[in-house]
Amino acid sequence: MLAAVSPSITDMLRHSGADEAALAGQVQLVSVAAIRETVGDRWPRHQPLVEDFVTRAFQRNASEDDLIVRVNDTDFLLIQPSRTPMGALSRSSVLLRETLTFFLGAAEAENIHISVVDRIGDAGLEATRVTGDQLEAAAAERAADLVHSHDGSAPWERFGVARPPQKMVAVKRPGQGDMQIMFHLDPVWHVAREAVVSFIVRTVAVQRTAGGEVEPVDVADLTPGASAALTIQRLIFIDELLGDDPSGPAFAVHCPISLIALSYSGARTAVLGELRRLVHGGRRERLILELIHLPEGLPESRLSEAIAQIRPYARAVVARAPSLATDVSLWARCGARAVVHEAPSGGADFSEKALMAALPGAAERARHAGLMVGLYGVRSGSIALAAWSAGFSHLSGDHITGRVGSDPVAQRFTVTNLYRK
Repeated sequence: MLAAVSPSITDMLRHSGADEAALAGQVQLVSVAAIRETVGDRWPRHQPLVEDFVTRAFQRNASEDDLIVRVNDTDFLLIQPSRTPMGALSRSSVLLRETLTFFLGAAEAENIHISVVDRIGDAGLEATRVTGDQLEAAAAERAADLVHSHDGSAPWERFGVARPPQKMVAVKRPGQGDMQIMFHLDPVWHVAREAVVSFIVRTVAVQRTAGGEVEPVDVADLTPGASAALTIQRLIFIDELLGDDPSGPAFAVHCPISLIALSYSGARTAVLGELRRLVHGGRRERLILELIHLPEGLPESRLSEAIAQIRPYARAVVARAPSLATDVSLWARCGARAVVHEAPSGGADFSEKALMAALPGAAERARHAGLMVGLYGVRSGSIALAAWSAGFSHLSGDHITGRVGSDPVAQRFTVTNLYRK
């Protein structure tokens, strides 16, 4: 197969040493043409989003000499000279599967279009299409770490995350297994304003077992020190997200802070110190803090104390209720602007009907306390419509993200968008 590319790209590739990597089998050409065929006339609107996704996904955990080049509107050249040929092919396969899964909902075998570049010639790229058997052989080369999964699916999907992380960090725990943390963003729909104007930082934490397996960590069970370290990493992520340009995108960020991280003076001092460093300039108005891991029966005095400690550093503080049955009417004077409920994550005992039946009461108790009320974890149109009908002021979850995306861009979103397929 001969893939035509511009002379300028060919010249650049030769000067970068890509021709030598091609001879070693370390250069692949991946195609997202399946996405273009699926979206049809909407491709001009999707193309920059796809390019951004592919580029970001490739740059995660990239080696210093890795290089990605877009050669046309659907093909990308991946150059990985530090990897074995099979290792490079494996990583290219994972990248393409991630992209197809994100934009099409699945990575069908017939849409996996990868070619190994044999030579960078004057007329273009000479490449050989990869077979299914070669992809299976490459899968066996994948390293057993968090950036790969054994079945070729996006690694975060094993831990219930529908989207790729915007950042991955490590948190060391003396005397315990170190954690790897994945941060991603969920849009928050402000119902009354009919717009998505803020995003919440979502967190997935995993660790290795003694047997070498990877398992999720319940961050509600962390020690105060580990919880503070995790919170600080969230704040660093937000710092990088907001940047230094005051004229940048006008969206707000919700940062969860565990009550555990504020329960001991050393952990609390570290968190408050990072907050002070974060909110310079006009950033305070772009930060909403969410106090999470509140136990049932928490006295209002204790909640008020915790909110007072972090209130100076944010536009508002939100309290995350332990359950939909929590009597949040007792929190009327705690200093929070709103209360947020988290929809149950599913399982054998999960009933969407029971969830929708509980929403009106939860909203009424919040109104009685003079608080706005939000619902996170919205996974279906029926739940979104039930929450909207019950009077919830903010909604977030996969059903919203699937319609507006996870890129931090303020945008219009009305109730009619909930019906869009």
